[in-house]
Amino acid sequence: MVDEGRVVLEKSFPTEKVADSPDSLIEELKKLKDEADIIIGPSGYGVPYVCNEDILDPKLFSSEILLLTSISKLSKRTGDTGFEVYRALYKLTNELWKLGANVCYIPSVKQLESVDPSIKVNRIDLGTADKLGASFLAAYSIINSLKTSENFPDFFVLELGFGYNALIYFKGGSIYGGLGGTSLGPGFLTPGPLDLEIIVSKGKWNRNSVWSGGIENVCMSSSLRDAFYPGRTGRCLFYVQSMLRSIRSGIAYLGGTWKEPIVLSGRWADEEISKELEKILGMSVSMIRPSLPGASIAKEAAQGMAMIGDSLLGGMFSSFFKRLSLHKASGTVMDHIYIPNMTQAVKRHIEAYKNSLSKEALGRILVEKD
Repeated sequence: MVDEGRVVLEKSFPTEKVADSPDSLIEELKKLKDEADIIIGPSGYGVPYVCNEDILDPKLFSSEILLLTSISKLSKRTGDTGFEVYRALYKLTNELWKLGANVCYIPSVKQLESVDPSIKVNRIDLGTADKLGASFLAAYSIINSLKTSENFPDFFVLELGFGYNALIYFKGGSIYGGLGGTSLGPGFLTPGPLDLEIIVSKGKWNRNSVWSGGIENVCMSSSLRDAFYPGRTGRCLFYVQSMLRSIRSGIAYLGGTWKEPIVLSGRWADEEISKELEKILGMSVSMIRPSLPGASIAKEAAQGMAMIGDSLLGGMFSSFFKRLSLHKASGTVMDHIYIPNMTQAVKRHIEAYKNSLSKEALGRILVEKD
């Protein structure tokens, strides 16, 4: 919880624990219902600033819009950690709707109007809502570290999360583009982007595939840090090198000049990994795991999302929020997809919006696109 620019209450729930039993998190949020002016809910793939009052069908909203997964699939336990996290978030979103509290959901990077449209083409994940939160915190920390607030530098945020990595590019004072977890390269859980020939050879893929085949599996490792140990060999070495190459190519793809610094964020961000990145990329890591005053255990994404909540209420972060153009968001993550085989999936996603949200919310979100 954030108040007057400080973290005044923080509790951390391990991803694995939430996946196994989301009830403890739900009970904690129930206790905070009357203390918090606003709660930013788990926003998944993102939605342009929708609050509980806008939601008519919370089950359809949380499944098809926030998680891009059908209700029928979310109703079945699989034992897979990644999928159980989705199931937990689905349950949490529905419980938050029942609470009657001021719960709001935020966009992902793709839905920001500042992002170059060409980067949005045939991509869904340019950085999920939690990556946007971490990026907001990073940008605020960068500006506070400067002697003047007039000149906003260009920089990258590299978020090394539990399962996925993301690379977000701030250019000209706003978010210009990003590459999310399944676009950037191997992460701790995900294999990253795949050659389409692999896809057609397999024939059929399911939701679980996006968080299976990452560094955890290949390196038989319990953490990304372990995979970076000196002297690593074989396929683990190749996989880590592939991750680093993907970051390097991602910087070029987003239009970086190699002069911009990197802010390192996320669970696996530390000094050792930053040194490795600086050596491979030839770029400086200017900050590692930025945080607000009063924070000790709160994740960067959680702090940033709390800052966004403060901004939506006109709090102390609101002017910086507008300065970054984060208030300008519209559309869906299925916009700018031009693959014929995706036509039905896009229509289904739009129908989910129309059937789960109020007309007022739809008027803000579903705008005409070229």
